[in-house]
Amino acid sequence: MAIYPHAHYLGKKLLATVTYPDGTSKPLIQISRWDLNWQAVYYYQGEVVLPAGTRVSMHYVYDNSVGNPANPFHPPQRVKGGNRTTDEMAHLWLQVLPHGSATPPEEARLKLQEAITRHDVARNPGDFSSQYNLAAVLQDMGNFEEALSHYQAAIRLRPSDAVANNGLGAILLAMGNPGEAATPLLRAIQEKPEYAAAHYNLGNAYASVGQFDSAAREFAAAVRLKPDDSMAEANLGAALAEIGNLEEAKRHLNRALQLNPQNSVAMDDLEEVKRRQASRQ
Repeated sequence: MAIYPHAHYLGKKLLATVTYPDGTSKPLIQISRWDLNWQAVYYYQGEVVLPAGTRVSMHYVYDNSVGNPANPFHPPQRVKGGNRTTDEMAHLWLQVLPHGSATPPEEARLKLQEAITRHDVARNPGDFSSQYNLAAVLQDMGNFEEALSHYQAAIRLRPSDAVANNGLGAILLAMGNPGEAATPLLRAIQEKPEYAAAHYNLGNAYASVGQFDSAAREFAAAVRLKPDDSMAEANLGAALAEIGNLEEAKRHLNRALQLNPQNSVAMDDLEEVKRRQASRQ
């Protein structure tokens, strides 16, 4: 749908080529006199179909000489790859839309993300972001076992990373291991105390093993950090109900339904709270 070529001051010629399965090829974009001020997303007037087996390649030429008026160094210096404008880059980004009607759009998007992240991991298994991104995609696809291995790989690379530890805790919860989930979730909160998602997941871990006092504490933290979260309110109400605080539970369950009138968990738990209150009278 669109393409984004990118280099810095030393870029001279930027070429992206597509080679089809039958061996024919054509340029996707060709800039013969690159200018850093031209960096932008270029949209195609019509879709460019890339059938299975198509190869996309890039060929960039740089000019680190005195003859390049855009050269930031006079005299020229050795330049390495990096994020500063005085470093250099060779990026080519494609905006793509999975083709075909047989696969639902969300499933097609996930399959595309899976292919990209698997490629990144295969190319550099020691890269934290690649391992984490593949784990997150696999989790979204319901492939929990393999997602677990990549979360673990990410955490071996960055043991204290809050987001990765929260992801590991979430996948362990999904796999029915709340006791194991608590350790990485506590680590995530220790690293990032204001992490609402980690508090919420830890609340679920405690609730799953019957530790409702601890669960209520974590859900309360999640509600404080993210007051518009209907499920956090609902789960806080449920935990409070389990420890006998029915009036406070009722308040939070009503709040959950104000945020989301279709929250079936809050509906069911509110009815149960009302039944318990009636039985006490």
